Amino acid sequence: MHRISSAARCCVLLILAVACCCPSRGSFAQNRGRQNKRPRDVATFRKKYAELRDKYAASLIELARTCEDDKGLPEAAALIRALAEPIDTTELRLAPLPRHVVAPLPADVSADERFWRSQLKVRQQDHAKELYALSRQALFDDHVSFSLDLVREILLHDSDNVAARRILGFVRSGDEWVSAFEARMRKEKKVWTDNFAWLPEDQVERYQQGKRYTNRRWISAEKDADLHRDFANAWEIKTEHYRVRTNHSLEKGADLARKLEDFHELFFQMMGGFFNNSSEVQALFAGNAAKPGTRQPKQHVVHFYRTRDEYIATLKQLTKQPIEITKGIYFPDSGIAHFFFDPESDDDSTLYHEATHQLLSGSRPMTGEIGMKSDFWIIEGIACYMESFKRDGERFTVGDPQHGRLQAARMHFLNEGYYVPLREFTRMGMVAFQSIKKPEIAMNYSQGAALAHFFMHYDDGRYREALIEHLSQMYSPNKATRENPDSLEDLTGVAAEELDRQYADYIRRLGPPTQRTRAPVGANAGP
Repeated sequence: MHRISSAARCCVLLILAVACCCPSRGSFAQNRGRQNKRPRDVATFRKKYAELRDKYAASLIELARTCEDDKGLPEAAALIRALAEPIDTTELRLAPLPRHVVAPLPADVSADERFWRSQLKVRQQDHAKELYALSRQALFDDHVSFSLDLVREILLHDSDNVAARRILGFVRSGDEWVSAFEARMRKEKKVWTDNFAWLPEDQVERYQQGKRYTNRRWISAEKDADLHRDFANAWEIKTEHYRVRTNHSLEKGADLARKLEDFHELFFQMMGGFFNNSSEVQALFAGNAAKPGTRQPKQHVVHFYRTRDEYIATLKQLTKQPIEITKGIYFPDSGIAHFFFDPESDDDSTLYHEATHQLLSGSRPMTGEIGMKSDFWIIEGIACYMESFKRDGERFTVGDPQHGRLQAARMHFLNEGYYVPLREFTRMGMVAFQSIKKPEIAMNYSQGAALAHFFMHYDDGRYREALIEHLSQMYSPNKATRENPDSLEDLTGVAAEELDRQYADYIRRLGPPTQRTRAPVGANAGP
């Protein structure tokens, strides 16, 4: 789940009042005691978390005041106060996590600086210990995602916390914390390059000079491009979680692989309870799980074609679906996601939409359709929600309230009074949902995205555990569970009518669109 770029390892600052989440690779939560329909409401633990956060913030404010008033250190005071700021809860943010092991303070540091840095470290480590204890309590109560959220936040305060690093799959390599995959690449003397993906370190300079190593010999980049023009001889870029094949260019393939790895990291952290059940995470806490790196993560396959015409011609041989209206598509049977280069657009919403389907479906050893009988809205709703994923420097976000899907749902609700009540919405299976004509089907896709946002973010993430459990059951390898998932009413402990009321209030408060709002694009990423 860890990003392969050379940037700092990251941790999701959950927008739900806690820094976000998720962990170990390759495992998945299948059947989690459905005989007990206890609501997945983490209100009690969220209250405890808020109390710990307030206590921590107060201790930081006290330290900042001491630095400013007693020590005459206004810059240190400002830095400490910034750490006490509350977390925004309107979108999920992936913020850089320290990659390097914290070095001890130099011997010649001033007494005042030693004072405030050591005092800050004590407060941070104490808070990390309290978060660790709370995370274990939450896990004991089967709140897997919330527990993993807390583990991630521990590393925001105590980046060298060995237990948290171990749980999340980090290993120490020299003076850095890296994923087990990156540690293996280092042993093989390979480095990540943004233009060429993973390369033996002794080949990087020649690649930068326009040479390519193909079939055990060096040739020019132009000759290499000619050799890979036919998709049968496409470049293959392998990363920790993806195998990207493309006949566009090596550089474009590397760029696409990096985007997908970034997306993968946030998605797996955000959806911790989908990919791990409580017993698996308890084993991680106890240190009884397999040593990081001993199990090869599954690589998801992506095909990226040089032109739209080639994309259409190839896929028409694979499906009877109207490929001409799509900008990308994922086939569950083959597990392959297909896309093409569009010289007139740099929009990646379809990429992230289909990548969501691929990660959810491809993580489970199952056969058969999903959402055929009911609850199809969440299959497309969560994918439409994830279209809002974006990168800003070394930070990533998802759930921007200004995203086109969400604003479309807001405008349909406020201006046209369009809203399908939750109980009716959840009754629709795939055929019923997709048989609706325009413009209602587009409105339903937007409503699905907005409902996903509501369940992920409402009241600091009150219903996020419930939504993740619902998704986990929808994608269960067990057919009976998959076709009869617990309802969101059962999982939240709240009647559908009350959820409708809460959603109405929530959608009104999303705020009007701004100039940066982008309308949804991509036909098959939602009508």
